This record gives sequence, structure tokens and C-alpha cells, in this order.
Amino acid sequence: MTVRLIRPDEGPRLRDVRLAAIADSPGTFATDLETARSRPDDAWVRVAGVHAEADEQATWFAEKEGATAGMVSAFRTDDGAVTMTSLWSAPGFRQIGVAEELVGAVRSWAESRQAREIRQWLVERNAHARDFHARQGFVPTGAERRYEPAPELREVELRLPLADAATGSEPTA
Repeated sequence: MTVRLIRPDEGPRLRDVRLAAIADSPGTFATDLETARSRPDDAWVRVAGVHAEADEQATWFAEKEGATAGMVSAFRTDDGAVTMTSLWSAPGFRQIGVAEELVGAVRSWAESRQAREIRQWLVERNAHARDFHARQGFVPTGAERRYEPAPELREVELRLPLADAATGSEPTA
């Protein structure tokens, strides 16, 4: 399996993979399928171009034997953190380390930008995702918010502390 940064010409692929992720796991992403489908093609092309630069935002694809095994995106925040979004492993590629490899790509990118932590919002009821993130070292921040596509649900914020770039030590909470 390989994990690589999106290329600027992969807007159509980004659209296809994102739509597949939302269709496969409804109620877990910040966008619903109808909204994602309604985005114009040029919007996907723009996102791919910006994310391929990997300065403030980035997207990675996991690939195995020529197939897309998963994806993840991340962006830098104004307070020195990185927020991870859209983590997804494709059916048929689960339980083989895809998500772990994708989180590793985000972690490397965040550390190269001296981020102090990685944050991730999860739908509260998604026990599988919470357990996965806990195994990766994410801990709850205590922050919650309404889940926009389904306001009756809540999202919880998790964080993964990263080593301090200057000292190599873990930051304090």
C-alpha cells in the first residue's frame, strides 16, 4: 500500500472518492451526499489544486494494487494545530492498516509544520471511529458541537498531542 499526496489534476478523482466515502458512511462526514453531488466540477478541481500544494491544506490517497483504498484531508488552523477531516477506508481495504497509514501521513505533515496537535471532530455515536482514534493516541478535548447534517446529533472533538518541535517533548494539555 502507498499513501501519497493528491495531484493538482485529480479533481475528478477527489469527487469520486469523496462521494464514495459519503455514500458508504452516511452520517459521519460534515457534508451529506446531496450537497457533495451538487458541487460543480470546477470546485473539485480547485480543491485538488490547493491541496496538492500542501501548504495550508492537503489531501492524501491510500492506494493498493491500483485501487483507492482510502483518503484523508487536513488543514492548518490559526492556533498552531492541524485539523484532520474526511478520514475514510474503502470497503475491501479495512482492517489492513489503511486508516493508520493515512493518520501517519497527516501526522508527518503536521509535524513538518511544527503543529502542536492534530484535532478531529467525530459524530458522538460513532464508537468504531472513537475506538480507532483512541488507539492512535487521540484524547477528548471536552468540546462538543451540533452535527450540521443532522442537528439532533452531537460531534465531539479529539486531539492528538504532538512533540514540541523545539524540545521534542509532549505538549501539556
